[in-house]
Amino acid sequence: MRLQMMNRWLISLLLLAVPGMTDLQARAQNQTPANAAPVGWTDPDTGLTWTKADNGSDINWNQAIAYCSNLRLGGYSDWRLPTIDELQGIYDHSIEIPGYWSRTGEAITWHVKGNLKLSGSPWSSNQKNLKEAWYFEFDNGSRFSIRLGFSQDGRALCVRR
Repeated sequence: MRLQMMNRWLISLLLLAVPGMTDLQARAQNQTPANAAPVGWTDPDTGLTWTKADNGSDINWNQAIAYCSNLRLGGYSDWRLPTIDELQGIYDHSIEIPGYWSRTGEAITWHVKGNLKLSGSPWSSNQKNLKEAWYFEFDNGSRFSIRLGFSQDGRALCVRR
């Protein structure tokens, strides 16, 4: 009789513990590595994760490609320069984030989702031709192509899936 009571008690205890374990496992799967702070913003529409900020200084297209592919952030090493369409996908004219052009200090309003910190115009991974690539202006929602070696106000805003 005493053995049956102990068995019932153990079964009840195990049944109570299983939902807690399931909850702990689910929470663990949604965490970044233990030594990593949140690395950016994940777009709920695309599942892409963007760095919290651009690189913060003038950079040409080749340097932007290298910057993102060499980035090690939050335990991840698969960062890349986004496509022009991915950049345009995070533009939202209804969002107004005060900012400034880092080169001039001029006040500007960025229209970017995720409260991302910008200081210039992010390059895309798309080339227009052999001498030019596309970049995106979040102050007015425009795509522009410019020489690959041009760096004034060019930035690297990295993304990963």
